[in-house]
Amino acid sequence: MVSRQSKVLFAFGTLLGIFLISTIVLATLYGVEKSKAWTTTANDEPCLTPYCIKAANYLLESINETVDPCEDFFEFTCGTWLKTHKIPDDAGSQDTINGLRTQLDSDVVDILTLPLPNEMTSIQSIKNARILYDSCNNETNIESDGVDAILSLVNDEFGGWPILQGSSWNATSFNFSNLLLKLREYSNNIIYSCGTSTDDRNSSVYYIRVSQSDLALEQRSNYVGETKLNSAYQQFIRDFASTLTTDTTTIQQDVTDIYNFEKSISIYHLTPAEQRARQNETVRTTIGNLSQTFSTSFDFTNYLRQVYSSSGVTLNDNDVVSISELDYLRNASSIINQTSPRTIQNYFIWRFMMNRVSNMPKRYRTTREPFDREFRGTSSEKPRSLTCGNYVNANMGFAVSKVYIARYFDENARAESLEMIGNIRDAFIEMIKDSTWMDETSKGRAIEKALAIDEKIGYPEYLSGNNITELEKMYEEYVFTGSYATNVLKVLQLKSKEGLYRLREIVDRKSWGTSSPTVVNAFYTPSKNQISFPAGILQMPFFNKDAPKYLNYGGIGAVIGHEITHGFDDNGRQFDKDGNRVLWWTPETIEKFIERKTCIVDQYSNYTVAQINRKVNGNQTQGENIADNGGIKEAFYAYQKWAKENGNLNKKLPGLKNYSTEQLFFMNYGQIWCSKMTDANALNRIQTGVHSPGMFRVIGPTSNFDEFDRVFNCKPGQGNSRVNKCTVW
Repeated sequence: MVSRQSKVLFAFGTLLGIFLISTIVLATLYGVEKSKAWTTTANDEPCLTPYCIKAANYLLESINETVDPCEDFFEFTCGTWLKTHKIPDDAGSQDTINGLRTQLDSDVVDILTLPLPNEMTSIQSIKNARILYDSCNNETNIESDGVDAILSLVNDEFGGWPILQGSSWNATSFNFSNLLLKLREYSNNIIYSCGTSTDDRNSSVYYIRVSQSDLALEQRSNYVGETKLNSAYQQFIRDFASTLTTDTTTIQQDVTDIYNFEKSISIYHLTPAEQRARQNETVRTTIGNLSQTFSTSFDFTNYLRQVYSSSGVTLNDNDVVSISELDYLRNASSIINQTSPRTIQNYFIWRFMMNRVSNMPKRYRTTREPFDREFRGTSSEKPRSLTCGNYVNANMGFAVSKVYIARYFDENARAESLEMIGNIRDAFIEMIKDSTWMDETSKGRAIEKALAIDEKIGYPEYLSGNNITELEKMYEEYVFTGSYATNVLKVLQLKSKEGLYRLREIVDRKSWGTSSPTVVNAFYTPSKNQISFPAGILQMPFFNKDAPKYLNYGGIGAVIGHEITHGFDDNGRQFDKDGNRVLWWTPETIEKFIERKTCIVDQYSNYTVAQINRKVNGNQTQGENIADNGGIKEAFYAYQKWAKENGNLNKKLPGLKNYSTEQLFFMNYGQIWCSKMTDANALNRIQTGVHSPGMFRVIGPTSNFDEFDRVFNCKPGQGNSRVNKCTVW
């Protein structure tokens, strides 16, 4: 058992150890430091606080000083990190953020297993979260329970799985609409996706959205030809089905039919880049007019009425429906009409089973490992405790966060983060004013939107103090038993019901979003014009209250700028300050924006991931790339202003005294994106990811920034400095 006090003592002991080790290292470094072309005349007295020593070690263990930062800033900031870090067997990649997530995952497990603070022992939602964790972590019970609960659901409510029943499965009772409805009650959107979203034209209310669902292999290109991946996928289906039945007479043919059906659907499935390009190609109608406005062989009107009715919501004829990926929906419906009931039933139950394999005993989970190795680049499961901690955090994250913020979160982080947001927002507004491509009308509206951005730091207010009413109400139905499988099915039902029931609620545009504080991430929500920075990301190397400002601005500052810029990227710029999708820029400004963002698209489309010889999809990643490029500038300008107003109070880091504070800003920015991937993970990221690989999140923004050139004395045309720089913001 580790108390909060002993953890603090342990942390102090660790820092003291780092200090002693660093003293030896630094004594050597001070004697042999090379003369660099970019030395400055700023105060060279080093910062010797425990945090500065830790941060210095962090950077020194990451950078490769044999590389010229003007030639390859990623290799300069991450070269040593790349040599010393390995990709874990249970992950397809390793990066700085994954390191933070690993620590957070460990903290979550402690929250769910170690004794609670006295004032939290009676909070029922936290008790139930711990019961859910225990049921997941008790593999003896999981092995004993087997798959009875899941198979009973499949047989009693879904109509059975033909692949297990051979020729005895009876198609006469097949009812496609009922199958879809029952699966949707357990949070399964297969082929068709429907749910509740904020109305993009009226951000104060919710509406119904219908769109394409996902594919098992995610991208249609993965179904082209015979590949190791789609062969491994088919083998996964065979192996899994074989563990559930002794009658294997129809398995081979059933698997072939399942795969061919999904392959035929995939032809019409849009990629993320295509979805982004067609955001405006939607049909907006009402339930009463849906069948006339959007005619397909599948009765969406009746289906939607039944789906919402299952959660106690009666749809009215004037309820708004937004439909996207229309061609996909029409063609998928046509294919379903031409496919046998057996194949449809087999496929839909397979997709349900595929999503539930991770909740089953180990002998079933192992059937997935060869597929994951080929698809994700992983070769083993995560430790069971971390898997269960992640599961509980994903489904009861606010209960977990109640303990997390009391045990780990420093309240001073909120005040300092708010100050940084204000400074970075001001820097962005100055960039708007200085822009040469926006007319005055568009500038004025952009400034209004920037000023209207709502910020959320750390956690929602209801998690602080002793008032637990809102938290308890949120999870009042989350009552569990010792059966993990039964608990999983209950959570699926609850999540489905919550999402559908939201349709009748009024949007609270000032409320915290759906993501809990215990995540290492940050968000921009267009419908709320809101930026969010959960407690989980407010840690080293992104942020620390004791860190020099140049590290915080190069870390969380760039993330703050990134999220602010999302409000003005290719997607965010379509929403006004109130979160409504309207045209609020003039046509002339829009035309010039498109010219500038095309430069970004072309730049990133020419980056090649060498290990798989595949280029980045510049269209698919454009929003994140625009945000990266804007974010680093806003953070840097905000830091410059702070340093000028505060007499550059920050001291340099020990062992790095020949680097200016401005250079250390960029170095901290670079090392937060240190990363490496397996080939499978790299390919999957290129195909489906909206973020560029870490290497290009470093090289791209710095090569476009003239201040980077000045700070490191780079000449345009060097490897890390573009002659023709791409600038949106």
